[in-house]
Amino acid sequence: MKKSTKGAIAATAAVALLLGTGGSLALWNDSVNVGTPTTITAGDLRLAQKTAPTWTIQHTSGADTAVADIAAVRLVPGDKLVYTGTYSVTAQGQNLVFKADVADGSIAAATPGKAEDVALAGRIAQTAAYNINGAAGQTATIKHKSNTAGTYDVQIAVTLDWPLGAAGSPAQDNPAKKGAVNLSQFAISATQVDGTSTP
Repeated sequence: MKKSTKGAIAATAAVALLLGTGGSLALWNDSVNVGTPTTITAGDLRLAQKTAPTWTIQHTSGADTAVADIAAVRLVPGDKLVYTGTYSVTAQGQNLVFKADVADGSIAAATPGKAEDVALAGRIAQTAAYNINGAAGQTATIKHKSNTAGTYDVQIAVTLDWPLGAAGSPAQDNPAKKGAVNLSQFAISATQVDGTSTP
């Protein structure tokens, strides 16, 4: 057999072997970067206390008096406590809309199940009033919508009123004697909301 014929047969056998064992033949390929190196960075939403909160107390139509130690106060019907605090919210993000609010459950019985504590918490919670940046309510919505960071001051005022001689007294007031409330859940929060559904 001629050498050329033998070579052709060997080449054909080699190709058949390659194809028959799963295909070791490689197709040409290449790749290229889509552009210059790019970094994507997340925005921010942070809440911090800006000034020390203050408490004042007022009895019926009397003058407001500053409270140095809220834990030392002993309430009676007719007293009105007002909490005021200023908080700073840092926001960053072109589609960022957030709400600042006073957490639910801020006023709770100091000892759950203790009758006088439950009575006092219920009495005060009935008339609690919330104000954020001068507007009544527990929630204020703020639209940032910028890639540049911004800071917003949020002032919270909460009024805890124990009415004097109001409906339900003395049936509701007498059980609250010596009662105590827990304000440990008295919290302010900043939470992102869906900007597309916010007017």
